[in-house]
Amino acid sequence: MDKVYEELDEVKAEVDRLKAELRAKTDSLENLKKSHNAQVNQIQEARLKAEERKHELLRKEDEIAEANQACQDLKGDLNKKESIIKHLSAANDKLRADCNEKLKKWEDEKRDLLLTLEESNEKAENREQQINLCRQEIERLEGYLAVSNKKCSESQKGLRASTELRERNDMLQELEEEKRKVEDQLKWKKEQFKHLEEAHQKLKENFRSNKKDWDMEKSTLLDEISSLQEKLYSQIRISDDLKHQLQTCHQALAHVESQKKRLQVEVSDLKARLDDASSEYQDAKSELDCLSSRLEKDIGELRYALKTKDAYLRESKYRIEKLEQENQELRIPLKELQEAQIQEAGATYSQSKLRSKLKNLEQAHKECASTLQVKEAEWKSQLEKLAKDLNSYEFELETKVAATEELKKELERSQSLNIEMELLNEEMSVMLLVLRQGVSEAQLNLANYKEEMDVMNRKREEKVLQLMKELEIKEAALISVQKAMNVERERAACLMKQVESFGVSKELQHPLEDELDRHMEMLEESNICQLILKDKVMEMECELKDQLKEVHDALDSANVELDETISVRNEMEFELQIWMSIVERLKNDLEENHIVRRELETSLLTQVDVAESLKQEKDILVYKLEEQEMRIDQLNQELKVRKEITSEMDAILQLEHVKELNHQMETKVQNSDDVIQKLMIENRNLMENVTRLSLERKNLLQFVQGLGDKINEFSTVDSQLMEMLKTMAQSFENDGQGGILISKKDDRFFVNENMLIHSPTSRKKLEVTSDIRSPFKEVNN
Repeated sequence: MDKVYEELDEVKAEVDRLKAELRAKTDSLENLKKSHNAQVNQIQEARLKAEERKHELLRKEDEIAEANQACQDLKGDLNKKESIIKHLSAANDKLRADCNEKLKKWEDEKRDLLLTLEESNEKAENREQQINLCRQEIERLEGYLAVSNKKCSESQKGLRASTELRERNDMLQELEEEKRKVEDQLKWKKEQFKHLEEAHQKLKENFRSNKKDWDMEKSTLLDEISSLQEKLYSQIRISDDLKHQLQTCHQALAHVESQKKRLQVEVSDLKARLDDASSEYQDAKSELDCLSSRLEKDIGELRYALKTKDAYLRESKYRIEKLEQENQELRIPLKELQEAQIQEAGATYSQSKLRSKLKNLEQAHKECASTLQVKEAEWKSQLEKLAKDLNSYEFELETKVAATEELKKELERSQSLNIEMELLNEEMSVMLLVLRQGVSEAQLNLANYKEEMDVMNRKREEKVLQLMKELEIKEAALISVQKAMNVERERAACLMKQVESFGVSKELQHPLEDELDRHMEMLEESNICQLILKDKVMEMECELKDQLKEVHDALDSANVELDETISVRNEMEFELQIWMSIVERLKNDLEENHIVRRELETSLLTQVDVAESLKQEKDILVYKLEEQEMRIDQLNQELKVRKEITSEMDAILQLEHVKELNHQMETKVQNSDDVIQKLMIENRNLMENVTRLSLERKNLLQFVQGLGDKINEFSTVDSQLMEMLKTMAQSFENDGQGGILISKKDDRFFVNENMLIHSPTSRKKLEVTSDIRSPFKEVNN
C-alpha cells in the first residue's frame, strides 16, 4: 500500500509537472501568438509598402511608357523633318540647277542683246551717214540751182546782146516755127515737170512722213533702247543682288546643311543615347525589381531566420532553465543520498531512477550540443550568405550610383546640347533677320529703280521735245528751200515768156535747150536720187521693223525673265516662309524636348531618391542585422559559458557519482547475498499477497455490484420516502419536531447514500470512507 501511495504521489507530481508544462506552453503559445500577430502586422505593413511600391513602379512604368511614346513621336517628327529637309534639299538643288541654267540663258541673251545693240548702233550710224549724204546731195543740187540761175541771167544778157546783134525778122519765122515746136515740147515738158513736181512733192511728203515716222520710231527705238539698257543695267544689278543674295542663301543653306548634318549626327547620337538610356533604364528597372524582390525575399528570410533564431533562443533558454532545474533536482537527491541511506530497496530504486535520469540528461546534453553545433553551423552559413548578399547589394548599389552619375552626366550633356540648339536657333533667327533685311533692301532697290526709271523717262521726254523742236526747225528750212525752188521756177517761167516775147533765135535756143536738157538730167538725177532714197527709206523701214521686232522680242524675253525673277523671288519668299515654319516647328519640338527631358530628369531624380531610400533601408537593415549578430554573438558566448559550466558541473557530478557508486557497489556486493535471500522471501510473500489481493478484488467487485443494486433500490425507496415526506409535511404542519427528527435521519441516510454513490473507486478512499466494513480490513491484514 505504501508503494501504491508513493506511485500516486509520483503521479500527482507528474500531473503537477505536466500542468506547469502546460501553463508554460500556454504562455509560450500566447507569446508566440502575440509575436505571430506582430509579425502578421509587420507582414501586412510590408505588403502595403510593397503594394505602394508596386503602384509607384506601375506609375513609373506608365511615365516610362509615356516617355517612350513621346520619344517615338519625336522620332516620327524627326523622320518627317528629315524627309522635309530632304525634299527641301532636293528642291534647293533643283533651284540651283534652274538658277544656273537661267543665269546661263541670261548671259546668252545678254550677249545677243549686246550684239543686237551693236548692230543697231552700226545701222543707226550708217543711216546717219546716209542722211548726211542726202544733205550733201541737197546742198549740191542747191549749188546747181544757183549756177543755173547765174547761167540764166548770163543767157538773158546774151539774148539782149544777140537781139541787138541778130536780126529779128529772119529769126522770127524760124523762131515761130521753133516756138511752136518748143511750145509743144515745153507743154509736154511742163506736163512732165508738173508730174515730176507732183511726184517730187509726193516723194517729199512721203519722205517727210517717213522721216517723221522714222524720227518717231527712232526716238521710240532710242527710248526703248535706253529703257532696255536701263532695264538691263537694273536687271544686271538685280541679278548681281540676287547672285549676292543667292550666294548668301547658299552660304546660309550650306551652313544650315552643315548644322543639319551635325544636328542629325547629334540627333542620331541622342537617339542612340536615348535607346541606351531606355535600355539601361529598363535594365535598371528590372534589376531594381529583381533587387526589390530579392530584398523582400531576403527580408522575409531574415525575418523568418530571426524568428526561428528567436524561437531557438527561447527554446535554448527554456532548455537551459530546464537543465538547471534538473541539475538542482539532481543535486537535491544526491545530497539526500549522501546524508541518508535508510532502506536498501528504496535506495536501489532511487539509484536506478537517478541512473535513468542521468542517462536521459546525458542524452539531452549530447542532443543539445549536437543541435547547438548544427545551429551554429547553420547560423554561420546564414551569416556568410548574408555577408555575401550585403556585399553583392553594396556592389549593385555602387554600380547603380555610377549609372546614376552617368545619367546625370548625360543629362548635363543633353542640357549643353539644348543650349547649343538654342544658340543654333538664335543663329537661324539672325540669318532670317538678315534675309529679311536683304529682301527689304531689294524692295528698296526696286523702289529706287522705279524712281530712277521715272527720272529717265522724264529726261527722255525732254529729249524728245528737243528733237521735235529740231525737226520743226528742219521742216521750216525745207519749206524755205521749197519756196526758193518755186521762186526759181517762176523765174524760169518768166524767162520763157521773155524768150517767147523777144523771139529768141535758134542760136539762143540751143543753149537754152542745152540748159533745159541739163535741167532735165538734173531732174532725172534728182528722181533717181529720190528713188534711191525711197529704196533706202524702205530698207530703213524694213530694218527698223526688224529691229522693232527684235526689240519687242527682247522686251518679251525681258518681261518673261522679270516674271521668272518675280516667280523666283516669290518662291524664295515661300521657301523663307517654309523655313520660318520649320524653325517654329523646331522651336516647338525643342520646347517639347525640354519638357520631356525635364520629365525624364524628374523621373531620374525620383529614381535616385528611391535608390537612396532603398540604400537607407538597406543600411537600416544592415544595422539591425549587425545588432542581431551582436546579440547572437552574445548569446553564443553565454551558451558557451553555460556549456562550460554545465560540462564542469557534469564532470564534478559524474566524479562524485562514480565515487559514491563505487562505494555503494562495494557495500552492495558485500550485502548482496543477504539482500537476495531477503528479496526472494519477500517475492514469495508478495506473490501470496498478490493472489490474496486478486481474490479480494474479485470479492470487492461483487460487493460493489451488490452495492450498486442496493443503491438503486435505495434511490427508489428514497424517492418514495421524499414523496411521503412531502405528503406528511402538508398533513402534519403542527408536528415539527418529529418531522425534524425524521428529516435528520433521512438526511443522514441520504448523505450516506450520496457518499456511497459519489465515492471514488481507488482502494485508499474506499478504506478511508468505509467505517462499516471492518471485517474486510481484518481479512486484508
